Amino acid sequence: MKAHKGKFEGIKKVYSFTLQQMLKGKSSLITLVFLIFMAAASVPVMTLIMGGEKSGDSDITAVYIQNDTGYQINFQEIPEKNPMFQNTAFAETEMTEDTYGETLGDSEVFIHLKRDIQADTFTVTAFTQEVTDFSESELTDCAKALAETLEEARYSQLNARPEQMDLLMSGYDVEVQSEEEYFSEEEDNFDARFGVQMVYSIIAIMLCSFSSAYIVRSVIEEKASKLAELLMVSVRPFAMLTGKILAVMTYVAILLAGCAGAWGLSYVITGKFMDTSVIQKQAEGMGITADVFRISPATAGILLISLLLGYLFFSLLSGFFGSGCSEMEDVESANLSVILIVMAGYLVATITAPMQSSVLAAAVSLFPVTSVFCAPVRYMIGDIGLGTLFLSWMIQIIAIGCLVYVCGRVYQNLILYRGSRMKFGAMIAAMKKSKTREAR
Repeated sequence: MKAHKGKFEGIKKVYSFTLQQMLKGKSSLITLVFLIFMAAASVPVMTLIMGGEKSGDSDITAVYIQNDTGYQINFQEIPEKNPMFQNTAFAETEMTEDTYGETLGDSEVFIHLKRDIQADTFTVTAFTQEVTDFSESELTDCAKALAETLEEARYSQLNARPEQMDLLMSGYDVEVQSEEEYFSEEEDNFDARFGVQMVYSIIAIMLCSFSSAYIVRSVIEEKASKLAELLMVSVRPFAMLTGKILAVMTYVAILLAGCAGAWGLSYVITGKFMDTSVIQKQAEGMGITADVFRISPATAGILLISLLLGYLFFSLLSGFFGSGCSEMEDVESANLSVILIVMAGYLVATITAPMQSSVLAAAVSLFPVTSVFCAPVRYMIGDIGLGTLFLSWMIQIIAIGCLVYVCGRVYQNLILYRGSRMKFGAMIAAMKKSKTREAR
């Protein structure tokens, strides 16, 4: 018991020392500030690229309309119903498609509403100058507003009552289901499943990837600077590695939390000056909707536990690969080994997300490398039960325990090692030899 206690003594000291050094270090501070700045700047940049330059009033000053539909349309109602065009003038004109270019300004639009009587269809065609003062999204919104006004005029002149008008003008959703899904009242669809998996997996891969790079670098820096030899006087190697891994995990969590906070604050501030809804529309196109984030406290707890277990698993794996290195030139190759394993888990989770096989769901939820990405999401969408989720956690805890033991052994045996990076097999062989010597 005392021997085991000795192994853990000093973890708190190493944890506090390493975390303080990372928070005070110039390179860490520069990285922290840079990533927070990039997270904040990404919102206005993405908004500009996607065409959301300006929210509020449109830069279109006038819209000239040639109405060849045969319906009487009150275009003056458009600014009243669409605040975006409250400073835009709408008027019918004698211009045609052949003459609009002679008088049209850079902030003006000519729109031709046509009706094909034989096909019984309507066409909304917009014309502008080659270079305009407004964005393409504003022109699209303008054409859409005119199309809706035309639809309203058609129904109104058929003597439709106000409640009928509201019903006819309301939107609708399209959903495709199999017979089995319909009668079992399942609500899951491909977009929802893929969206939930994507959001959670991206958070997990960011945590694991960041911590991997920092842990590997931190372990090798100490060995290369021979600081580890000095620390061995008062702290056991196992405690040294464990404290270091926990400190890096804390730092990376702080870093990502800061980035998330900066992004959220930037989104709110940018929304006051620009149309950030374009980002939301882009996310919805990828299957990531607001429904993905509407989770209960119990579900949030499940996601958090799975994320922490996976985070610890891959962090320990980083410590293992970093222990076999002694030079800074080995950082990239050691980190790449961890990243490849993380990416393998991520890709398996993403590829299998739409697949609704119970056997496959259980397999990817129980294997430690993929369970961090798959188990909580598969439980949320009903592919596995609570028992399988708990079993997944137990397997992860056992795997973490094994990694703790292996990492401690390998780090202790190779702490004074100097030379080229040791391969996986050689590291395990060195650990077994050390164990055999201790047994004798």
